Amino acid sequence: MLVNTITLKKVKQSLWIGVLCLTAAAQAQITTITPLQHVPKNNILDESTIYWGLTDTLDLPFFEDFTHSFGFPSATHWSDKQVWVNNSFCPDAPNAMAATFDHLNEIGIPYQTLSTRQSVFADSLTSQPINLQFYDNGANTVPYRVTDEIYLSFFYKNKGLGDIPEPQDSLILFFKGSDKQWHRVWSAGGDHAERFEEVFVKVDTTLFFIPDFQFRWVNYTKATGNLNHWHIDYIRFDKNRSIEISNIQDVGILSADLGIFNGYQQIPYKHYIQSGLKGNGASLKVKNLNEGATVQTRFRLKVRNDFNQVLFNQDFSVSSRNILANSDSTESFDTPAFDTLSGKTPGLEYEFTINPRSNDNTPDNYDTRTDNNIYTKTHRFMPWYAYDDGSAEGGFGLDYAYLGNLPGQFAMEFNTLQDDTLRGISMYFTQVKEDVSYRSFRLRIWRDLSPVGADDKDDKLLYEIPISKPVYRDSINHFEYFFFDTALYLPKGKYYIGWKQDMPYVLNVGYDNNYRFRSNNEANPHLFYNLLGSWERADYSIKGTPMMRMLFGESVNYQFNCEEKTRLQLKLYPNPSSDYIHISGFESVISSIKVYNQQGQLQFESKQTLLDIRSLFEGIYFIDVTLQNGQRAIQKVYKK
Repeated sequence: MLVNTITLKKVKQSLWIGVLCLTAAAQAQITTITPLQHVPKNNILDESTIYWGLTDTLDLPFFEDFTHSFGFPSATHWSDKQVWVNNSFCPDAPNAMAATFDHLNEIGIPYQTLSTRQSVFADSLTSQPINLQFYDNGANTVPYRVTDEIYLSFFYKNKGLGDIPEPQDSLILFFKGSDKQWHRVWSAGGDHAERFEEVFVKVDTTLFFIPDFQFRWVNYTKATGNLNHWHIDYIRFDKNRSIEISNIQDVGILSADLGIFNGYQQIPYKHYIQSGLKGNGASLKVKNLNEGATVQTRFRLKVRNDFNQVLFNQDFSVSSRNILANSDSTESFDTPAFDTLSGKTPGLEYEFTINPRSNDNTPDNYDTRTDNNIYTKTHRFMPWYAYDDGSAEGGFGLDYAYLGNLPGQFAMEFNTLQDDTLRGISMYFTQVKEDVSYRSFRLRIWRDLSPVGADDKDDKLLYEIPISKPVYRDSINHFEYFFFDTALYLPKGKYYIGWKQDMPYVLNVGYDNNYRFRSNNEANPHLFYNLLGSWERADYSIKGTPMMRMLFGESVNYQFNCEEKTRLQLKLYPNPSSDYIHISGFESVISSIKVYNQQGQLQFESKQTLLDIRSLFEGIYFIDVTLQNGQRAIQKVYKK
């Protein structure tokens, strides 16, 4: 039996939805909810360069659709950063990205001790100060009045991919008044809302006509960590609006699928080009937010390589369609197989653009700083097979229920496309209240499994690695890499990776709940478990994928993914030198090399790991190396 734990994450969060499968004749389903006990700090943004708090006062109109935010909300519009901005947990949001509220603060730690009996105020989302005292009307300065029909509107819903809030939970909106107090002006109870709903709240008293007005949402929830979620999107605030008349004229992008592979999110580039694989092609999902207008929309896609060369360009003139009012639509692009890229881990940048021919004025009318008609997504080929997209929406493991103290096994099917050397397996582990950090298990690779339902005596085990304990990383969605003592040569074909545990506990491997086999809402057929001496398929309710990957290629390909708590160290020799400097250890993953003098002046750039320094004057220089994953190291050298 398997546990599928769905997570709405601010950093790493998980809630369990457990599924018990005993035998073909007797099946039962249970639900187990396990809040988080601790979550490491999120390192998505460099907080040394971004400041949250009160900044310059804003003027009306105010607009936010979170389209170009990820992780934290933008500090230009928001004075706090407790909500999680994401594109994973509300597939029916008005457009790309929404703000998610839970009971974990900005570094992923519960606000209070976890308790199902205590209700507390948790996440908040607070605007920067807004001038509601005066506005400019030509050369005149005019005071705001109640008759100016000033409304704040927004879309909200609860649950998403998380848990339904309790009936006594609520999402509350406050306005700050001239008395410096926060006044409750709107709230919603914990009843489940199937779709986003738009709400209008009027500024209807002079109490709020102040030069530093602010609005704030807060969720009041049980102290259960990552549970009981609310989501907010598409916020508008302006004068001269009509009550509960949405009047949105906007067509925006929801999401994009690059469609490079069939079935996988990642395949080693060598396997990709040698197999002649061509995926389904890129696709773009858009939404027409107009209530009563069909909008003709044109589509464009440009794909560039690491050198900014355009490899694919489909102009607006090629593709056009009518998108019905208040409806979604998906546009497909016949992108080719990109088999002429250079390097072992080349990258691609996809720039999707839509051009609505009418009824797309709302963002411009609100002086939006972003454009939800442009969406950029990148892909870098890495040396592994992966079904998951790198984002954990939950945890996954074996749940024994009342079966007793038995060994258990889990296996995940992969079909490799080329002969190659398997170097290891990577896994992402989630953290929950039940501590399994001291539990040992064995990673396994099988050439074949016994038939489903039969005795497992015909299993063909290829390799096994004892693992002393799960490894948790202090960053979001960080995989741990388990390398073999010896390389394992695998002819192309079907293999299974997984683990064996000798006693009941939930290992809680990361779970990507956005994965769907062949894009259909059906059970994942690649998953198998064994608790009673025979293999069974995972329960029908498990449609996502555990975050486990097969690592191929040379061991140097993974050096940049190893321990990030220590600074990257370059191997430079000889040092001092009078003619050449060699850079060793990262040859295949270097993105750029720059050489600076002591005054910080750039002397030259190179992509070669053998640096010719004969033209430099005698003295001290600094070698600045950037890897393809963004890691950077600077080391001192001496020119004799």
